[in-house]
Amino acid sequence: MAPVPLAGTAGRVLWFRQPTDYLEGAPAMARILLLADEALGWQDLARQLRTCPGVTAVQLTHDRATALALLAHFQPDLLVLGSDHLAEPPDPALLALLAQQPSLLLARTLQAHLLHRLLSAGLPLRGLLPWADLDRAAVPALLTVLVHSPLLVAGPAAAAELAALWREQVGRPRLSPVEQQLLPLLADWQLTYGAIGARLGIAPATVKGRVRRLAAKLGVTGGRLAVVEAARRQGLLPR
Repeated sequence: MAPVPLAGTAGRVLWFRQPTDYLEGAPAMARILLLADEALGWQDLARQLRTCPGVTAVQLTHDRATALALLAHFQPDLLVLGSDHLAEPPDPALLALLAQQPSLLLARTLQAHLLHRLLSAGLPLRGLLPWADLDRAAVPALLTVLVHSPLLVAGPAAAAELAALWREQVGRPRLSPVEQQLLPLLADWQLTYGAIGARLGIAPATVKGRVRRLAAKLGVTGGRLAVVEAARRQGLLPR
């Protein structure tokens, strides 16, 4: 199946339906670190990975501090992460780990807000899979893609979530960095235009001008209240 472009990333999405859809081959000298959560199946996955051609070492831990320590001397080619470790609020140390290491996210369920946060952060993700989409017969070939390919690998469930996220992003107005900085300040009703201008280093009249431009971009008439309400409806501000 042809890759599907994903808005906001430089990668691609592959939706694998059958084991025959996977690339053939074996990873060359792959070292794999598993950071397990409470989902079942991690021990079985570790045992299977140790028998895969080209896999030279597999380490399994449930502890984030241990994973950070292993990163330094084990130097894995791939991190396989349980999604429970990404509960709110995100652990800065864990995000730093993900930023350093090509990763596969394994989840009991994939939630749109989690996918949005990971992809927006620019992390070097190689795969997004619910456990239900992890085809054990295809694991050796899947490793080849994860270790050697720049593609973002997703099973059917993850691909559906990513497609929905892509459609949502396409439908949103594109805001400049300045406008993105201004919106949450406008939603804080304790801040006057003068206070907002002081925070941004601009005059109150400039703030009002940017509010007018935001209103036009969001397709509403009116002032600050109309802009904030429209931004919330369009997912640009939390409700």
